[in-house]
Amino acid sequence: MKFKLGWGRTRKHEWAQALQGLVLPNGDRTPEMLLREYVRQVRGNELVLSRDPLVASPGGPSGAWVTAGDTDLIWVHPAASGVQYGHIIGHEVGHMVNGDEPDPLDLATLFRMLQGICTHTDADLWERSMCRTDFSEERERRAEEFGYFAEEWLQRAPDSTPDLLSNMRNSLETRSAW
Repeated sequence: MKFKLGWGRTRKHEWAQALQGLVLPNGDRTPEMLLREYVRQVRGNELVLSRDPLVASPGGPSGAWVTAGDTDLIWVHPAASGVQYGHIIGHEVGHMVNGDEPDPLDLATLFRMLQGICTHTDADLWERSMCRTDFSEERERRAEEFGYFAEEWLQRAPDSTPDLLSNMRNSLETRSAW
């Protein structure tokens, strides 16, 4: 039985449009690959993907997204694996696609946050970092829906994407025949 969240056609269509222009590398289509390509191609940022156990706590979030300058930091709980790991990453991509931008943090604040992100000691910092512990907010529900959408979208993505180098060779070969 397939679980459905009852997405509206408009939202699914908007998400598909947002992902349509991505040039995805050949190979396995994973949420992590989607995250890397979205951050690089759409956001133009560097990506730091962390599973650091130092910031994990049993009652804390399973994932978080923070920005610092031109870097996006995605943290995934080190105990997450397989489908759960992929869904957490899809959820964080959902925040990006939905425009739920976290407040940018300076390095000192980022360091402080990484030391205590999962301890709930600083409520303001907690809010600003896009950490999730429940789905009471609309933005968290939308990101969660996107996580499921991304899993389905990745399964339907074309098996092979245009290889830029191959396309360039074909173009040059055609011109050399003139």
